[in-house]
Amino acid sequence: MTNLDISSPSTREQILRSITPGTAKEHQLLLQSIVREEIHCRERGEDHDYFENVYWCAYLLFHVGDPVDVELMWIAKNLNMDTGCGFDVENMVGAGVAQTIEYLRQRELDDAADYISDCIQGRSQQTIETWSRDRRDFFYGA
Repeated sequence: MTNLDISSPSTREQILRSITPGTAKEHQLLLQSIVREEIHCRERGEDHDYFENVYWCAYLLFHVGDPVDVELMWIAKNLNMDTGCGFDVENMVGAGVAQTIEYLRQRELDDAADYISDCIQGRSQQTIETWSRDRRDFFYGA
């Protein structure tokens, strides 16, 4: 999947549809690019028909499990009220809750670390795994 024009929301949706949670790690750089493009679209107010793309991409990045991706996801989450409410915090803890919070603290992203800590507090790993299965069913069908 090289040399793709990801400027089209429908193309991004097709790309996301072709990537599964099991293959997400192979596409980390592409997924990061898609999140950036989704951020730019939302900043321009162009997220209408394909508003789920950012959530789908974040779900796949959850499966990549790299805390580096949380920085982009944090930006996406805080773009507007819609993403603020609709962006599941679970997307940001694919590397593990403690590992993600530690990474964010090292990067001095204390707001993100505090948010994740407050939201995830009391949730078990099983709860996060159930969330992941539910999201998979949502994006890929049961």
